[in-house]
Amino acid sequence: MLKFYGIIWHFKMSVDKENTKYDVDRGQAWVVLVAVYSLVIFHCTTLYMNGLYLAVLAEHNHDGLTKISMIGALNSALLCLLGPVVSVFMDIYSCRTCIVFGGFLLSISYFTSFFIKSINVYIFTIGIIGGTGNSFAAIPQSVILSYHFEKCRNLILSFKEVLIGVGIFIASPILLWFLDKFGLNGSFLIVCGMTLHICVGGLICAPNSEERKLMKTKCKNQTENNEASFKVFLQNVKSSAMLSLRLFKNGSLILFLLSTLAWNFAFSAFSLYLPRYMLTKGFGNMAVVTVMTVFGLCNTLGRLCAATTVGKGGLDSNILHIGMLGVLSLSAVLFPLYGRWSSAGFVLAALTGVYSGGPNALMTPITISLVGIDKLSSALGLAYFFSGVGVLTGPLFLGFVVLLGVFCSLVAFNGKYSGKYPEIEIVENSKLI
Repeated sequence: MLKFYGIIWHFKMSVDKENTKYDVDRGQAWVVLVAVYSLVIFHCTTLYMNGLYLAVLAEHNHDGLTKISMIGALNSALLCLLGPVVSVFMDIYSCRTCIVFGGFLLSISYFTSFFIKSINVYIFTIGIIGGTGNSFAAIPQSVILSYHFEKCRNLILSFKEVLIGVGIFIASPILLWFLDKFGLNGSFLIVCGMTLHICVGGLICAPNSEERKLMKTKCKNQTENNEASFKVFLQNVKSSAMLSLRLFKNGSLILFLLSTLAWNFAFSAFSLYLPRYMLTKGFGNMAVVTVMTVFGLCNTLGRLCAATTVGKGGLDSNILHIGMLGVLSLSAVLFPLYGRWSSAGFVLAALTGVYSGGPNALMTPITISLVGIDKLSSALGLAYFFSGVGVLTGPLFLGFVVLLGVFCSLVAFNGKYSGKYPEIEIVENSKLI
């Protein structure tokens, strides 16, 4: 009789274990939280520090600024544009595998760059391999946290974005010291060692019951003895890709993706041309450093404000997202009114920093509210892809507008004052643009 009751009790406990998600919001989840927050700090040494490396390369190489800028452009573009590819690999191999693989690619890219002093090689190693590693290491971080937490998910995800701002401030002076003390190649070797910590943090992020259940649902074509099969792999890729395509039937998600593309389009152009604007107003290099510091501090403040106001009992993330983007738009539209002030650039940098930090912190919580946790990996990959399209096209479009505007001004000026041969002066001046 006791044996019978023991079997019943064991069956009941096993059922309760399945239904209560024993590894969500407890135990292993907090270990994963510490691991992800730690690897975010280490990841910032490569994620947003390309400008420092490019400045040193431009100073010591004569291959042309356009060629050197391709390193940072490829690195940043691949981070976002590979989002759908990373989502497929997350569905098949887990978030932990993707993070470890991304950290490995990052370390290989900087380790290889230590031995070779060639811009062409840097384009391949840091630009392509490093950009791919950044994508595989960055995108799964929010997804793995979403799987491990449910009660305070929005708050934890938003604070992870705050840590990115903190990591930038920590990484910038450290990397500047590395460059001054050990030179460019020595810094590459040190950063290689730091990025290996991403692999360590990724190994700690073991899949929990929620992630394993979703992986089985999305990729049903698994062999019984887990044998590697290229045919099975292609079937899993197809099923995961079809899931991403079906998300385009979600009208709310489409509007959010278009919104993400639009504000990244404008934001990337602003961040690229703000230093140039300060220089054209007669400010020196110190003012450029100051305005970018103001922008970074305010961006971190905006992320922190968003993190502390969303969640249970707080503001709705969608309303906060719309409100912050609305104020951001007004600050740009009203710029002609306060653009005459000598401090206009600093004011615009502060406003843009605060009200662009919030949408960054709210991307994952809003995506979850639109598609649910079971489709998060695919939807977040699409969100990163649309962000990448905006980041790539924004500066190009603004550069074309600036070039067209300057050229038209030259045409008007020379046509009015040059007299006999306006077309010759137009050509000569256009070469200076």
